[in-house]
Amino acid sequence: MTTRKVSDRTEPKVSDLTVAEFRELIREVVTECLAEMYEDFHPGLELSDEFAAKLQASLDSVAAGEPTVPAEEIAKRLGLKW
Repeated sequence: MTTRKVSDRTEPKVSDLTVAEFRELIREVVTECLAEMYEDFHPGLELSDEFAAKLQASLDSVAAGEPTVPAEEIAKRLGLKW
């Protein structure tokens, strides 16, 4: 991966990532965002117990390194064009 110097630290360039590395980066960002939403959701809003349990189970499985379903497969199952 090609790197460049930014403010005394070296950062990789997205354009130098492989497709697999880019997908993994997106998965990590989405997982982080979902975790933040789960932990810091608006105090006036509540998640149903069922949804909270499913979300937590999903976050736990991703954190444990279990395989995920590719977005293309989800889109196909829903009849969406990806």
